[in-house]
Amino acid sequence: MFGMAVLSITWEKGIDLHNTNDPFLFVVPVFAILALAGSALVFKKLVATAVSKYTLKEKLMAYQGALIARFALLQGASMFAIVVNMLTGNLLYLLTAGILTLCLLLVRPTKDKIENDLNLSYEDKMQFDSSEPLK
Repeated sequence: MFGMAVLSITWEKGIDLHNTNDPFLFVVPVFAILALAGSALVFKKLVATAVSKYTLKEKLMAYQGALIARFALLQGASMFAIVVNMLTGNLLYLLTAGILTLCLLLVRPTKDKIENDLNLSYEDKMQFDSSEPLK
């Protein structure tokens, strides 16, 4: 929504790949790539610690923390790209933010992803499927 607001108030619009004096032309894509790679690495590391927890509730809480860290890195890079678009008017940065937002949608948690990422046992899966509150 922030990106759409910035798009509507930005006067100059267009993709400019030829302005080599614009340092953001190199910084934003590198920052986006680092955020993608960093979010994946941080997520894997935090999920590895979540798997070693004893109860399902502890595993899910640790998994939630891993997701928050992953989403924060991706969203931070996306917000940076949107702000740079607001400053420069170059739609390349808004496109970068859109790609990062798409990545956020692709890595969203689903029941199957959670079960696979946490290597849940049969008992944990049964408890995860039940409607009873976790202990």
